[in-house]
Amino acid sequence: MGPFDRFNDRAKRTLALAQDEAVRLHHNYIGVEHLLLGLVREGEGVAARVLDSLGVELSKLRSSVEFIVGRGDATTSPSEITLSPRTKRVIELAILEARKLGHSHVGTEHLLLGIVSEGQSVGAGILESLDVGLEQVRHRVIAVLGKQASGDEGPRPTASSTSFIAAAQSPMAHDRLDDSSKRALARAYWEAGRANEEKIMPHHLLLALVADDDAWIRGMLAESSIDPVDLAARIDAAAPARPGPRRRPITQDLALLNVITRAASLAAERNHALVRSGHLLLAIAETQNVGATVLASVGATPQRIRQILDRMNG
Repeated sequence: MGPFDRFNDRAKRTLALAQDEAVRLHHNYIGVEHLLLGLVREGEGVAARVLDSLGVELSKLRSSVEFIVGRGDATTSPSEITLSPRTKRVIELAILEARKLGHSHVGTEHLLLGIVSEGQSVGAGILESLDVGLEQVRHRVIAVLGKQASGDEGPRPTASSTSFIAAAQSPMAHDRLDDSSKRALARAYWEAGRANEEKIMPHHLLLALVADDDAWIRGMLAESSIDPVDLAARIDAAAPARPGPRRRPITQDLALLNVITRAASLAAERNHALVRSGHLLLAIAETQNVGATVLASVGATPQRIRQILDRMNG
């Protein structure tokens, strides 16, 4: 099977549009910058919607590409245009991102995640020059995927593959989560895929909370003198990625639902209408799971987290 056999129709169209952008600029290669232009021009996929929501406009993107890369003088026919080494690497990473998420196809979302994962290309640099952070892009893509219950970016989800989405849409687990908590819950889906797990567990949510640039979590970790990088490394060491292929779609573990339910109770105890990230952190610490064990190992006991949460009026 070739690398493009897994591309869905929108990803294939993106590649064709990237080639068209290379021809327009008289370049004899398809670079990541051309791929990025193709993702925006495609217009309807997850990547196009995410980039649009972050203010990436085709006209601005084209101007940036022309300013940074310039126009070439190649007269190569479209059939002779080749992929640059970095674009090949981005495609490899896109396939890996799809595999992590348990998707059998490669869509525009995976190509965009591939650009973010590679991180060193001209295309990635252009995004940052437009004040669009790469981690910001990743968070937004994962959030969209976490909320997406249907659509034609890939096959319609089965009952088992939508258990995460269904739980997230329940009144307790979704309606009461604030924006930061929703982002963390969506990223937990990706963290589970990264670890090749079939279930989203509390320690995946903890990794997501640590990765998100949330003021509540930053403040609580700083109060406890905890290094976020060290904490993430400890979680990965305590729950290493599973070897081999994942044979079933990612589903939500009951322990995660228990954590979310507990966080909702903690918010209610404090007369908060919304569940904040601090409530999720305390709920993880108060239940039996890998995340709680790792938190305790760095001194973040439930009692300590509760004290800090109270001081922060959380």
